[in-house]
Amino acid sequence: MMSQDSLDQWRQVSTFDFDDWHPAFLSYLYWLLSRLWLSPGVVCVGQILAMAWVFAYGMVQLEKFGLPWWGLGLLTIFFSLFPLNGFYVNTLFKDVPFSIAFLLAFIYLLQIVESKGLWLNYNRNILAFALTLGFICVIRHNGIMTVVTIAGTLLAGYWALKRRTALLIVLAVGTVFLVKGPLYKAIQVQGRFFGVEMLMTHQIAAAINAGAALTQDEQRFLHTVLPQSTWQQHYNPFEVDSLVFNGHFNYPFLMQEWARREYRAVWFGIIRRNVPALLRHQAQVTDLVWNIGLQPGSYNYAVHPVIDTNELGLQLQPVLPGLQSFLTRKIHDANRNYYYRTLLLRPATYLYLNILLLLLISRYLRWKEVLLLALPILSLAFGVFLTIPAQHVRYLYPCFLLAPFLAGYWISLLARTRKLDIALQLKQKEVKGSEVFFS
Repeated sequence: MMSQDSLDQWRQVSTFDFDDWHPAFLSYLYWLLSRLWLSPGVVCVGQILAMAWVFAYGMVQLEKFGLPWWGLGLLTIFFSLFPLNGFYVNTLFKDVPFSIAFLLAFIYLLQIVESKGLWLNYNRNILAFALTLGFICVIRHNGIMTVVTIAGTLLAGYWALKRRTALLIVLAVGTVFLVKGPLYKAIQVQGRFFGVEMLMTHQIAAAINAGAALTQDEQRFLHTVLPQSTWQQHYNPFEVDSLVFNGHFNYPFLMQEWARREYRAVWFGIIRRNVPALLRHQAQVTDLVWNIGLQPGSYNYAVHPVIDTNELGLQLQPVLPGLQSFLTRKIHDANRNYYYRTLLLRPATYLYLNILLLLLISRYLRWKEVLLLALPILSLAFGVFLTIPAQHVRYLYPCFLLAPFLAGYWISLLARTRKLDIALQLKQKEVKGSEVFFS
């Protein structure tokens, strides 16, 4: 439903006062939708329609690729009943539209692979793909890593279509420029995202808690950012929130360019001297990415089925409160149960499943085609691995969405191969029959 992050974005919708802590473009999209209905419900309706359209478009493509009717039916049932999908399309997280756009981009990649690159020869395809990539860039701050990976792989793997790929890149970059330039200026976007500073804060706290020796200059500077006792008392290896959202973190100080530059220098000096502490910290904070289970002290924040207390007058008013309570209770029970959590709510499970499906698919494709499908998924996981601030499942939601499509594509390849084998056997029988007849 709506966490504090969601409420912060809706507050911007209510005041038309945008900042870029959460991507301002998404808040502006919320504002545009709210012209139809001044309620967060309009965003949920928009997400439901977008998800339904992308899923239907993907199913049409899989049918063209040769997926049998029963495969289409099973995937539709699975996708419709998968718990996270129902919760997330009704939650105001930036990761939801990001994941929908990611899925659409992946479907486009499947079409490029199937057509041996010829799909890029159509201008309407180039425009649609460029807008999707641009959307991925502006809807989540680390989306650029995935876009760069896709563009680089297309250039390297389909060099004969370099002009078409170059056009795609130019249009995608132009989309980002129009959003972050003229649009942000027009709606007067203020503020900045402190993601890098949050990441450095978490790592510095890890070093301090591991017993790192600090110089007097480092101690004085860090005390300006955060009181000395807070660095130790509020450190949690699995999330940064307790360090940067406790009311003591000095955001105004770090708004100054010289302060951020000095903070980077202090961070680099401390981390360079305490690499083992950094590695232990990364192994813990990235638990969500690689671990199917949970490390001691870790958690798996999957859904947010309530609207947090707020001054905006927003309250949850379900039409069927009994059903809403039942579903909420069941999803929390599943998150506490190791087997249900592993099967339904753990991103690492679906990341490894995607990798397994890609290995199965690689039997039928050239390596450049396999890389074109694999690298966006791996770059997403790697980007989260480097920048993860907490154990929130939504960061890797695309992994859940892509798995059924990869499974469907693999089945379509199997079905086509089987048809070719049967046709070949029939042809061989006809040839043998002709030889017997003439002999």
